[in-house]
Amino acid sequence: MAAGEYQRKARAFGSTVTLPGERSAAARIARAVAAKGESTAAASHLPSSTTTQVGEAPDGFGKYVQWDENDEALALVLFVNAADPLGVGILGVTPGDTLELVAAVGLASFDEEIENEGISSLIGVIAAGAQATAAAFGAPEAGPVIQAGAKFAQDRFKEKQVRSKVRDPYGVDPGSQHQARQEGGILFCRPEAHGIYYSGKDEKFWIKKPGNRIDSHRPEHLGQNANFIRRGMGPTRSRRGGDLYLVAWDHVFSDNAGFYELHVIMRRGDLPEPDID
Repeated sequence: MAAGEYQRKARAFGSTVTLPGERSAAARIARAVAAKGESTAAASHLPSSTTTQVGEAPDGFGKYVQWDENDEALALVLFVNAADPLGVGILGVTPGDTLELVAAVGLASFDEEIENEGISSLIGVIAAGAQATAAAFGAPEAGPVIQAGAKFAQDRFKEKQVRSKVRDPYGVDPGSQHQARQEGGILFCRPEAHGIYYSGKDEKFWIKKPGNRIDSHRPEHLGQNANFIRRGMGPTRSRRGGDLYLVAWDHVFSDNAGFYELHVIMRRGDLPEPDID
């Protein structure tokens, strides 16, 4: 899926507004620091990257981020709606860039009795440049911004309906510790995937038994182009330039409820564009 195709499909969630860096969540945080008369180090590099809102979204959040070449790194907060088959996008990834998972929390339900039209997932830039580290997510000024995104997600993504077929961000039922294979958790598709992969009705499209999400258990149709988030994972490098997507793992999304909150750092790398068949 090219960036233009993703953008076209994303418009199904509503009208689009592209926010410049000075309207990002990172800019809100920088202004909060400055208002306290404290160090303005957080404001020394406001994002050049833009955030595109699609439909309703809290201030500073959108459906995808266009990563600008002037931002060496981005600290991102994601609220991935389990009922959204498009998830969120990070556009403008280059060969060698890495995705680092800092944290993933939340529960979602993959229940056949729920009918959910879905509202767009959310992504926001919390910090850019040298400030884009794991510490950015715990800064006092970042708390209200992240909480505003979480409150929106709780209200709109039907968190109260998360009752059965519950999965955490790693695809595990928190009660039974069952490792789900067909649905649940988060998949991230690197640029070499050219779009988003989904599960399917046929078991050949499921995670291989026993269901733990190591790379060797990926279903065959993913190849080496996408990975599931898992505990203890290290930075994952993109081999191609293009766009990266994070989405709930499933193939029927209208019966889902709840969301996952992810804290992610994207860092620029330095690799030539390889030849990939």
